[in-house]
Amino acid sequence: MDSLDEICKKFPDLDGITLINESKFDPARCVYFYDGKIIKSKIINQDVSSQLRQNDLKEEYKILKLCSGINGVPGHPYYCNNGKYELLFTDHLSGAQLINLKLTFDVLAKIIPELIRILTRLSQRGICHNDLVPRNILVTENISISLIDFDQATVTTPAKAFAGNFLGINIGNSKVNYSFSTIIKHYIKQKFPALSVRIKKVLGRADDNEKTKLPELNKDAKPELLAMLNAWKIAQESNASAPGVNIAYYGFNFMDYHFPGERPWTERWNILKDISDYSGKTIIELGCNMGLLSTFLLKEANAKKCIAVDGDKKILRSAEIISNVFQVKPEYFQIDFDSKEDWENKLGSYHPDIVFALNVLNWVKDKERFLSFLARAPEVIFEGHDLPEIEKDRFLKLGFTKIEEIGYSERKRIILRCRK
Repeated sequence: MDSLDEICKKFPDLDGITLINESKFDPARCVYFYDGKIIKSKIINQDVSSQLRQNDLKEEYKILKLCSGINGVPGHPYYCNNGKYELLFTDHLSGAQLINLKLTFDVLAKIIPELIRILTRLSQRGICHNDLVPRNILVTENISISLIDFDQATVTTPAKAFAGNFLGINIGNSKVNYSFSTIIKHYIKQKFPALSVRIKKVLGRADDNEKTKLPELNKDAKPELLAMLNAWKIAQESNASAPGVNIAYYGFNFMDYHFPGERPWTERWNILKDISDYSGKTIIELGCNMGLLSTFLLKEANAKKCIAVDGDKKILRSAEIISNVFQVKPEYFQIDFDSKEDWENKLGSYHPDIVFALNVLNWVKDKERFLSFLARAPEVIFEGHDLPEIEKDRFLKLGFTKIEEIGYSERKRIILRCRK
């Protein structure tokens, strides 16, 4: 085998090199396999997503050097630059991405001790991974695991690293996006949605709007009421809010009846309605759920056009019924943001003045892709799950120069108005 320096000089014209991954949204970045090595490559001065990463390849190399000897972390890192490409070599680690596996409780019980071991070793060295999501965890057939992709990692004190890796607590320069607790929460939400709702109640996050009992209407009730009842039944049956739990996303009062849901719409609308001037604007709502925002933007805020997007077919039917009751017509699209579909250009063809992304990013797997789309818009109104400092820094890196903290939602999540 050639030395790594010789491979660097010949890259990418190597016999037997295999392309593993090519970013659709940043063609300058690719991942290859060659002779037992994983090679991350970046064309110098051509990448368009560096603002989304904490580290460039050289900084990631330095962090991996600090991880030397930790089993389950890419070993023998090597960095080089051949004038056109920057390259980061590491040993190849076997296993399937956790995100592609059917995660049973038995499997999770075997994974957790291994994950705790790796995170403990990293924390002892003051390394905070910051991006602990299922796609960055590899699992072999005999349930040994590895942790990959350190492009968001930071070096801090052991105490701060423990807080970030295990609890998701941001201290100092450890800008934690996802931690060990994220994996547990994700598993509970997906496998035990009813338990997830109960936990929220125990923590005091539930109120009367989380009751599921629909109003009882006579068959001769007003058509608008019967339509709303039908919309809420569809919403409760969908998986757009809490999969497996018979609950709608929004709670809403209409014609002296209460249609129950997780989040009170009036309280939410009171926060959103005055953030920007919506009059005459074309607006895209990503993750629209029951479509109340698009409906009210057209009905109450004089928006010119609203494009409402969600991945769940049933919830879009519910949204359409509701907008018909209010005699407005958003355009609806069923889109999976992680699909191969070129939804970016499809939605971008509307040339939106404002894009809403409320409580969406946390549930998207390919966050880089989703954020790249948000970066196209002149104005984004965003609700996130992370600390305000992290969310604001995220949009600064996307090129937004005016970032306002609007306040917090009823779930204590930051809402930002981002403009260029």
